Amino acid sequence: MPATALRPAVRLAFVLAALAASASAPAQLLQPQAAAQSGTMAVCSATWYGAEGEIPEGWPTASGEPFHRFALAAAHNSLPFGTNVRVTYQGRSVTVRINDRGGFGWPVCIDLTYGAFLQIAHPDQGVVSVDYQVL
Repeated sequence: MPATALRPAVRLAFVLAALAASASAPAQLLQPQAAAQSGTMAVCSATWYGAEGEIPEGWPTASGEPFHRFALAAAHNSLPFGTNVRVTYQGRSVTVRINDRGGFGWPVCIDLTYGAFLQIAHPDQGVVSVDYQVL
């Protein structure tokens, strides 16, 4: 089997493992109490999730909202659900709303939906260095 045929299976296994881990995580990890400071900026790496067939449309995110691969949404480890964030890569920006948990360790701090990542980079790039600002 070619390596490209394995990629969706590997991504699905990772997502399922992450979902299982978040299902058993303490509530305080899933719903941070402190509100994000508007204007907070950071530089980190961003990746994407939601390849076709990877996560079923409508699957619940960590916030309980249904997942849609073309939604302008993102997963972040600590920003409160509903936080709007502007993500910029090489002069191209997209504004996303945090509705899921992810960005499972430095340097990846934010996981964009497939549709949001398309706004700033080609999905084949996989991981890109971005600036993000809490709005």
